[in-house]
Amino acid sequence: MLDAAEADSRWALGDHSGSLSGDHPRCNRRIPVGSIVRAALSSLRPTQMAVGMRQVSRKLRKLEKRSDDPRRFDRFLQDRPIPAVYGPGGSLFIVDHHHLGLALSLAELEGTYVRVIGDASRLSHSAFWKRMEADGRLYLYDEHGRRVSPSMLPESLDGLRHDPYRDLAFDVRQAGGYDKVSRPYAEFLWANFFRERIARSVVQRDPKAALRIATKLARSKRAAQLPGYAC
Repeated sequence: MLDAAEADSRWALGDHSGSLSGDHPRCNRRIPVGSIVRAALSSLRPTQMAVGMRQVSRKLRKLEKRSDDPRRFDRFLQDRPIPAVYGPGGSLFIVDHHHLGLALSLAELEGTYVRVIGDASRLSHSAFWKRMEADGRLYLYDEHGRRVSPSMLPESLDGLRHDPYRDLAFDVRQAGGYDKVSRPYAEFLWANFFRERIARSVVQRDPKAALRIATKLARSKRAAQLPGYAC
């Protein structure tokens, strides 16, 4: 499995002749809410600051397994459209699947499928950000859990930063430490819970030990107010 450093070095999948590479032009016209559009990855705007790079690496592996069959690969992406909202100027702001989007970008593909779930393009920038946060479609915290302004959000998927606690939160859920829920950014809430209780040096140097500690914490009463608490 690729680690964060390998993923961050822009590991490529190789030749994708006939697949998404070169086949998904930038979308220049708006389509109705609820529709699916093919959009250039470079045009997609993140609504969060960070991701877990180990999770991105896992998605790169999944992409690699499907890369030798263009039709299967295209169907895989059609079944996983990235939800996005039209913002000021007609830009597409994605509100989920940031890990998948970054994996596709690191794989040096050009485009993917996007499902338009809202159109706030008529709003001013300030009104847009207020609406997005009120709707739970914006996460204004950096890779250290610090509050940031919307102007600090990366302008492209390649600008997303690595948060090791986001990886830890995903691993704890995979280990059964808590349940998956539909609440937006739930795993970031768990990431911040672990951030306050487990030293960063432990998370980075000994992921297995961090996972044991975090899983025990997730099942303790201290985590009872977090989404997906399973005990």
